[in-house]
Amino acid sequence: MPSKHKENIPWVEKYRPQSINDMALPTAKIKGHKVKLNEDLKNFIEYFFKEIEQINIKNRKIRQFNRTHLEKEQKEEIKIAPEKAAILLEGPPGVGKTSIVYALANDLNMQVIETNASDTRTKANLEAKLKETVKTRGIMDYIMESKRKLILIDEVDGIYGVSDRGALPTIISLIESTQFPIILCSNEYKQNLQPIYNKIKKYEINPLPDQEILRVVKRILKEEKISDLSEEDLNLIIEKNNGDLRGSINDIQALSQGVMDKEYKDLILKLHRDSYEEIFILIRDLFQKVRTLKEARSLTDKSDVDYNFLYKWVNENLPNFINLKNEITNAYDNLSIADEIFGRIRRNQYWSLLPYFYDLFAGGVALSTSDKSSKSGFRRVSFPRYSSSGFFTVTATEKLFTEKIQEKYNISEREIIQDFLPFLRNLCRSSRRQLKEIAEWLELDAKEKKLLK
Repeated sequence: MPSKHKENIPWVEKYRPQSINDMALPTAKIKGHKVKLNEDLKNFIEYFFKEIEQINIKNRKIRQFNRTHLEKEQKEEIKIAPEKAAILLEGPPGVGKTSIVYALANDLNMQVIETNASDTRTKANLEAKLKETVKTRGIMDYIMESKRKLILIDEVDGIYGVSDRGALPTIISLIESTQFPIILCSNEYKQNLQPIYNKIKKYEINPLPDQEILRVVKRILKEEKISDLSEEDLNLIIEKNNGDLRGSINDIQALSQGVMDKEYKDLILKLHRDSYEEIFILIRDLFQKVRTLKEARSLTDKSDVDYNFLYKWVNENLPNFINLKNEITNAYDNLSIADEIFGRIRRNQYWSLLPYFYDLFAGGVALSTSDKSSKSGFRRVSFPRYSSSGFFTVTATEKLFTEKIQEKYNISEREIIQDFLPFLRNLCRSSRRQLKEIAEWLELDAKEKKLLK
């Protein structure tokens, strides 16, 4: 067994395939018919650039014509057909959708420009992130002959409700005006994405077969010179992750770098439960005990919790421990910078920046408040709305509450929990009369009413 020091590079990134030919490709279908995903994606890219080149030639002639003719005689510029400009990869978390895009870009010597639609959900944010990118080549592109771009818009199924209503038309508009091919990814079918389904080709991506995942994790263990895990252990890990390759790789890394004085089978079965017990203590200590950056580093270094998962726990629980306006502002500023650094790490593989990511989202948030005594006592620790597997979670009481809201408004469960419920809380906490009226209007029971306090 190799030394148990904590590696800076997560194995899911360390062993991310650099070429699509090196990938264990999942099966893919279009309208129920199997396709060769690698060939289809390469053809999509090649055909896009041929098509956009012809359109640009025609549009230059149209612009030249319009400059010399009256307004009523002017011609409208040609737009690329959406089905030639973008495609959608739809499949459960952990099956390799993002890895496919990056491997494809690497094969074709392209630069990936990535945004996450569930984070950048409004019209304004999407335009700010992508509008100029998809329409133009910058001056440095011409001077340095930089790589062609491939646009990745991830988690488009995270666009779900009224507040995001401008986002889908914005994405469609970007698709119609892009100068670079666009690949969208989603975890599941969503009715509200029908306008996109109607315009572009959708690939249904299936989880990898267990034997294929076994082959991949065996190769990683061989590279890491780890021989303690039997094939029975590996099959148990794979079965537990239910087709999620990323989850399986995370688990074998956690096992190989964790405590070895237990039976493997027991450790595998308890892996996630033990992580939750650990993380509840870690979050409380981070917010209530940490007083220096050194203490924050020591706390996170001792943890085996996945770095990205830990970030989500900190983000979710920040309001439970920090209440003063200026402290909350400082904490979210640090989270925002941490998120930007992680984007650079992912895009450019700058894993040397990972300690700064930890320092900002853990230390920076914990040190945003100086008076730890005011944060003492029991504080509730909440599960992140997005778990490490990507699924959105609600409690039984929240489920009943959302059903009552949905009787009055046609909005999604996720929007109710993330947007509508916090709005109602603000109303009810400012006035007992408001709480009483809203509770009566929604016919809330005692447990549901507590959600608004």
